[in-house]
Amino acid sequence: MERERGKWNGQMARQAEKLTALAMGWLLSLALFPSHAHAEAFGVAIKPRGWGFSATTVINGKLEMELVIDSGSSFTIISHQAARQLGIFKQLGQAPRYPLSAGGGIVWVRLVVLESVRVGGAVAHGVEGAVADLPSFKGAHGLLGKSYLDRYSFRINSPAKTMELAPHNNEPLYGGRSEGWWRNEAKRLRGQATLFQDMEQGVENSIHTGYTPERLLKQKLSKSDVGRLASYFKMLLARLEKEASSLGAPEEWMR
Repeated sequence: MERERGKWNGQMARQAEKLTALAMGWLLSLALFPSHAHAEAFGVAIKPRGWGFSATTVINGKLEMELVIDSGSSFTIISHQAARQLGIFKQLGQAPRYPLSAGGGIVWVRLVVLESVRVGGAVAHGVEGAVADLPSFKGAHGLLGKSYLDRYSFRINSPAKTMELAPHNNEPLYGGRSEGWWRNEAKRLRGQATLFQDMEQGVENSIHTGYTPERLLKQKLSKSDVGRLASYFKMLLARLEKEASSLGAPEEWMR
C-alpha cells in the first residue's frame, strides 16, 4: 500500500513539474511576444484588371469598392464619386492639394485621411488617402497604394488570383506592425512635416533639395497649399504617436 502511494505521489510530482514548466513557458512567451503580437495572415481573392489586379476594399467601414492594387502609388486614392458617397467631398475644398506624377505629367490630388481601409480581414486605420480621378483606375474606383500595403507584407499569386497580407516578420508586433515600420513611418512623417513647414517659411529644406520654394511656385502650389500640407503631415504624425502610445510601443521608436 505504501509502495503504491509512493508511486502515485511520484507520478503526481512529475506531472506537477510538467505543468510548472508549461506555465513558465507560457509566461515567458507572454514576456517575449506580448498580446499585441500576432502572426495571422489574410488571404483575399483578387480580380484581373488591365495589366494588374483589383481587390474588394471597404473604406471607413461602410463603402465597398474595387481598388486597383498599386504598390507604386504613395497614397490610397479614391474617386470623387467615392468621396461623395463617403460624405467627405464637401471637405475637399479645405484639404491640401498635392502634385502626383502620373502618365508623364502632374496630376493634382486632395489629401485626406481614411479612417479605415479593409481588404478581407486585414484592417488598417488612419490611412493616408487622396481624392482624384485617374486613368489608372481602369474602371475601378481608385488605387490601393503603399499607405495601406506597407502595413503588411503582401504577396500576389497571379495564377491563383489571390493576395496574401501578413505581418512583416516574426518579431513582436504592435498593431500588427514591426519596429522597423514604426520607426520609418515616424521618420517619414516628421520629415514631410518639416519639409513643408520650412517651405512655408521660405527656407530650402535639405531633406528634399529638389523641392525649393521657387519650384513649388512654378508648380502652382501656393503658400496656403504648403501650409495645409505641413498641417496635414503634422496631424498624421500626432495620430501615429497617439496610436503607438495606446498600443504600448516604445517611445524611442517615435524619435
